[in-house]
Amino acid sequence: MMCEPLRDPSRVPLGERLAWSPEQAAQVYSLDVRGVRRAIDDGDLDSFRAPNRDGKPGRRRVSRAAMERWIKSMEE
Repeated sequence: MMCEPLRDPSRVPLGERLAWSPEQAAQVYSLDVRGVRRAIDDGDLDSFRAPNRDGKPGRRRVSRAAMERWIKSMEE
């Protein structure tokens, strides 16, 4: 079974966005997506779920600031 690339309807280039899905964040920072997800699950990387149009929690997102804080904390 082949994985299809993520469908991305946004016109904003991936590197210029303020928030990404965990998969996109891993791609932007050249990290393993499993490591990004693990950091979110362990509470080391902050994430949020903005409400969708029905008012329910949407898909998980990671902000640029949270990624930069997490990477900086790993360097220390």
